[in-house]
Amino acid sequence: MPAARRSANGSVADVLVIGYGNDLRSDDGAGRWVADRIEELDMAGVDVVSVAQLTPELAVAIAGRRLVVLVDASVDTEELTVSDIDPSQGSGVMSHHGDPGTVIAMAASVGTLPARAVLVSIPATDLGMGFSMSPPTAAAAEQAVARITDLVLA
Repeated sequence: MPAARRSANGSVADVLVIGYGNDLRSDDGAGRWVADRIEELDMAGVDVVSVAQLTPELAVAIAGRRLVVLVDASVDTEELTVSDIDPSQGSGVMSHHGDPGTVIAMAASVGTLPARAVLVSIPATDLGMGFSMSPPTAAAAEQAVARITDLVLA
């Protein structure tokens, strides 16, 4: 197994999991819930970040990783999806928050792009104020933890 590359922030962890969303808006907090579960697993070589939104500052943590996993709730999917992120497909614009492709692409400005970046999208239907996820979103979030664990171990 090759040695881990140092990320731009000096970390030697091969993998970064970033869960994001608004945990005050029911299902929208699913990404952060997943990040918390991954953190509790305490997997070697895995760093975990939980944030309200993607920001340019994350580029430093993303640069140089073998794998970056972004986890978010989505009203645009009806089932858990895992898809590769193409940095060239980002909007290229980030002020206070941005899209997955753009934040991954920004890593090149502070280091090297990650070898692979994926987006885990968890289906969301309830974005009303609240702290708990709907049952379908909660079930998909549990599945997301398992899928991310598989990605990390691959």
